[in-house]
Amino acid sequence: MNKIKCIVVDDEPVAIRILEKHLSIFSEIEIIATFNLATDALNYMRENHVDLLFLDIKMPRMTGIEFLKSCKVQPAVILTTAYRNYAVEAYDLDVIDYLVKPISLERIGRAISRYHERHTSHKQDENHTSADQFIHIKSNKETVRLKVSTIQYIESMADYIIIYHDGGKIISRNRISQMEEELNKNLIRIHRRYLVPPSRIESITGNMIKINSKQLPIGRTYRHEVNKLLHLK
Repeated sequence: MNKIKCIVVDDEPVAIRILEKHLSIFSEIEIIATFNLATDALNYMRENHVDLLFLDIKMPRMTGIEFLKSCKVQPAVILTTAYRNYAVEAYDLDVIDYLVKPISLERIGRAISRYHERHTSHKQDENHTSADQFIHIKSNKETVRLKVSTIQYIESMADYIIIYHDGGKIISRNRISQMEEELNKNLIRIHRRYLVPPSRIESITGNMIKINSKQLPIGRTYRHEVNKLLHLK
């Protein structure tokens, strides 16, 4: 069994030692690094793969919440904190669990179980065909489950994206680069503002792509890659 590569970020050394002691009970967990500052953990994650992150919220320089909002590629996260009042904001960031200190071994066990449940669910999604794949999109205060095959195209609007799909549209605070990374097997980038599924392209005329009667531009820097992916000269 592959180990779950885990890091712990907390400005209190005692809190790190307690987590290390608890996590040593779980044979599938491997703590590969610990940090007292979120900024150090962020630099580490840019160069190293991490499956699971135990993250304190109130830390100097950068809080745990600020850390999560700055992560481009985010591992599974379990928050550890002495404060209960961050729970709503934390769950809006799609964390696995929210542990209030002092943290018991039993509570750690439940959090690890939640990680396994979500990991298994994601694996099942990966084994489906593209037509059966779903993504979860945060829109306002709810999370929407959207079938990938219903996406017509995605448009970027500064710090937001608009996902046009067969049932309407979803507006989400997200960056198009994150959607491109998540859906790179299903959608292609044709412009700095647009992602499209190749199967939805009705026609290409000059530098314009037609999808569902909507004309979308092909950006000059993306033209070569679009031609290659669509087997055009």
